[in-house]
Amino acid sequence: MKKNIERYQLFLKISIIIYVLYISLSVCYEKILLADDLAMVYEYRSISQSYFSFICSFLDSSTMAARPVSGSFTGTLLFASQYNESAYWLGLFFFPLSLLVIYILAQKILSVQLANLITLLYACSMIGTSIQFSIIMLNSNLATIFFCLSIYILYFHKNIFLSSLLFIASVFSYEIFLPLLFLHLFLIKENKKRITFIIITLGIIIVFRKIIQPVIFVNSYQRDEIDKVFNLKRVIQISLYSAKLFFRDIFSGIFKSISNYKKLNFFEWILVIIVPSLVYKIFCDYDFKSQRKRFEKLFLISAIAIVCGMSIFLFSSYIPTLFGFDNRNLGAVRLFFTIFIISAAILLAVKVNVGNKVVASFFAISTSVFMITNISVKNSWIYANHFNHELFSKLKTTLDENHITGGEIGLDYDIFNEFKTNPNFTLREPVFYYNWEAPMLSKMNGMDPQKIYVYNVERKKDCKIIFNYKNGKIIRLK
Repeated sequence: MKKNIERYQLFLKISIIIYVLYISLSVCYEKILLADDLAMVYEYRSISQSYFSFICSFLDSSTMAARPVSGSFTGTLLFASQYNESAYWLGLFFFPLSLLVIYILAQKILSVQLANLITLLYACSMIGTSIQFSIIMLNSNLATIFFCLSIYILYFHKNIFLSSLLFIASVFSYEIFLPLLFLHLFLIKENKKRITFIIITLGIIIVFRKIIQPVIFVNSYQRDEIDKVFNLKRVIQISLYSAKLFFRDIFSGIFKSISNYKKLNFFEWILVIIVPSLVYKIFCDYDFKSQRKRFEKLFLISAIAIVCGMSIFLFSSYIPTLFGFDNRNLGAVRLFFTIFIISAAILLAVKVNVGNKVVASFFAISTSVFMITNISVKNSWIYANHFNHELFSKLKTTLDENHITGGEIGLDYDIFNEFKTNPNFTLREPVFYYNWEAPMLSKMNGMDPQKIYVYNVERKKDCKIIFNYKNGKIIRLK
């Protein structure tokens, strides 16, 4: 029996690797560029500086000055892409790398079986999908990597200084784990060491953000807006959006994903059948009861971590949502929500005293649903990319037919109705909406962005020339 379980675990590891690489390679193959990635690639399509000079100038921006760690990685990919455009898509593989670090940490603290399950469900979660499919969101994956390494060093090596530096690297990659400082303090047993950890961590972060950053970077921007915490109306709004995310939007996303099950290809169906079957086999005889206290701690920590993770929205202008590109701020929540689901299911099963096969069935079904949802979201990102190119390609043809060679062009395609009625969108994946997305899309579809300026009419209604796009056809309105 033990040899069979070990064999199942090996097969599951291999299946997870194949699945994750398949998703990432699919996005790479389709060369998906959406939202902020379009602006990033267009702005840095030609670089005349040396590598070091470019990185310094790249970090001197409103978005990167506060995130020098992830900014250095993103800048390196952009610099390399001038020699080979495919280099930029290598940023997608920071997500599989984060999965590896999550697995190593979970395996050391829990078990191989649970590490496999946590890694798998995290990889397929519908929370914060942008961090899996958008290259520029490698900052979130780097933040996850450094955060997990920080916990690893503190938990197993008790090295406060190194753990603090890794946590700082996480915050300087992306701020999503900053409110989760409490987890480190929970792991540190002595008060003096807790105080030391706080002084080192918060001291360096505050000194850099408030003193060093404004001095070094001309275009420095303080992204934390502390005063928003005292805005009662916004606090209530964030609370309502958070409740909506967990109690409505997740189930809505799952329903829409399962409704699109016919779009899964043969290989994807093979994975959806094999992986949950292996999960079921592994957990059929797993000893949950003897580890009840450990799962109680996990449940409590993950619940607190979710609340703390959501609190990041109180300090920013973003709102918590499952939809569109704005879900990119949910990286920390994605991780601890995965742990919360698993620990809650195990605790409930132990309390009700149901058999292991029931728990194993729940995990297998959850895995299947998560995988179908994740594949559906992947297909939606691919569709959104095709949608943008079809939109701009047909606009180019129409402009040529109307002998229009310059000016401001408004595109009206009722984006909100498109999201509502088009079944190809799962979580309202980002299609052309913001002004900064247009130049790269224009260039990729044969238009000169220096002469033709394309806007979504929702963003600019006073364009002299407006075209309507509906049912695959473009008609001039004025």
